[in-house]
Amino acid sequence: MPKFCQNCGEKLLSPNPNFCPNCGASLKEQASLTLPVEVTEKAEEEAQTAIYELGEKLEECVEKILAAKGYEIERRVRLPGSSGVSHEIDVLARKGKIVRIVECKNWKHPVGKEVIQKLNDTLRDLGSKLNGIVASYVGFTEDARNLAEHYGVELWEPDYLMREFFAVSVGRAKEAKCGETIKVENALQMRFNFLRTSEIKLQNKDKITAKGTLSYHPYYIVAYSYFAKFKDPTKKVYTFKDSGKIFIDGLNGAVLNPPPLKDMQIVSQKLKSLISREGREESRRNKKLIEELEMGILANYEVKSGKDYEVRLFQPAISKRSIAKSAIDYIVQKNTTDIKYKPKSQEDELFPEVKVITYTPKIRDINIKSVTLVHVPKWEINYEAFNKTYAREVLAFSGTVLEDTLKYCPKHIGFLKKETIAICEVCGQALCSEHISQCPICGKWLCEDDGISCEGCKKIFCKKHTLLRCEICGQPLCNNCKLICSMCGKTYGQKHMRARCHQHGSFKKKDSVQRMPRKLTLLY
Repeated sequence: MPKFCQNCGEKLLSPNPNFCPNCGASLKEQASLTLPVEVTEKAEEEAQTAIYELGEKLEECVEKILAAKGYEIERRVRLPGSSGVSHEIDVLARKGKIVRIVECKNWKHPVGKEVIQKLNDTLRDLGSKLNGIVASYVGFTEDARNLAEHYGVELWEPDYLMREFFAVSVGRAKEAKCGETIKVENALQMRFNFLRTSEIKLQNKDKITAKGTLSYHPYYIVAYSYFAKFKDPTKKVYTFKDSGKIFIDGLNGAVLNPPPLKDMQIVSQKLKSLISREGREESRRNKKLIEELEMGILANYEVKSGKDYEVRLFQPAISKRSIAKSAIDYIVQKNTTDIKYKPKSQEDELFPEVKVITYTPKIRDINIKSVTLVHVPKWEINYEAFNKTYAREVLAFSGTVLEDTLKYCPKHIGFLKKETIAICEVCGQALCSEHISQCPICGKWLCEDDGISCEGCKKIFCKKHTLLRCEICGQPLCNNCKLICSMCGKTYGQKHMRARCHQHGSFKKKDSVQRMPRKLTLLY
């Protein structure tokens, strides 16, 4: 049995009391919450230290994360660009043909669009097909997110950084490689397997390789009830009731369903954040996670890793005792109320003064019914396409997609998004039907930058299939759109047919001689 009551903090003098002598709270339920937990206080202290180090030494953390994924790492590298200017790179990662450049911004405020623009200019000046990444411990502005999506720059958010750093540095995760098995407890079932989750419908999907990680992320569900009565100075009695569930991340202690705000100024600020893309995205993710936690039935089972994916089980970094304390703080904040009343001494006055008293819930009025640890399985799929990488995050129980950077064309943002149909087989960029097409000769999928557009028919060809150019404008021409002078063999486009060869007045098209008429006669 506990030595102190968790509701009121009263010291328990009896050896095995069933109820607190001060507040009357049940001590049996409290005892169930103080049983040995998965995470000791020492481990929790180590986890908090690791979170601090993640913020203080961002470059080192990014290096560890990429090295764990099989990349060769260089830090503080200077690379010369085509302009003659050298660019300093925070972290340079290489694996096969894939080269990733990471810009680390350990700022106290969200990263803005200027950083994204500068990184994109650096990538263009380096003159090769590189992947750009910006890592930030505090997140990004809405403009930065939009610009990164347009340029295809990958953003590493605080949640992703913390999860990956915990896995490779703190040792809070058990891993199973190919063919190995991990036993999970208090977990939602995995209904969506790797093949179903990683499936793509692109025209040239055979050019893409997929690797995945099945991560079991810890969350706490705290059930509570609250009941209190309060008398204001006029002896009027107020009754307060509240009950529900609180959902808390087991790695960083973040509450998924924060209490509603009451002050109008704070509400207006909250509305502004919800209007922003960052606020909307965070609310959407948290809502999906809460739905996942509420709908599932917990089970204990074994899960086996496969050839193309590994399994990772995260241990919680926050103890149940700390979670219960956070829940009490949440309930107090949620139910703190301003009570307005009119003093009896001013009842007969025409305009009596209205006074306000703030009522803060007492801990003894709060009942923590249960604290349940739940492991939520998530698929994290990484796609590699030539020199590009993409990511997809899916909840394995319901199949809800939290993120998919391969689905939408980066040339369209906001509400004008269009789904991709293929990847460029030179640079690996995934694009929609407006920005990618097949070479009519070899069938290779090409974007506008890696192919050559015929001046006549506007079709995109491989560079080796468009060798001829118009003698007048210098624009490339395909075999169907070229006109060749039968006398000197010079090439012209249909756009300049009337100019004709300067020395001769005839053209040959499709191996036939064609004389250009001086006048055009219309027949009716």
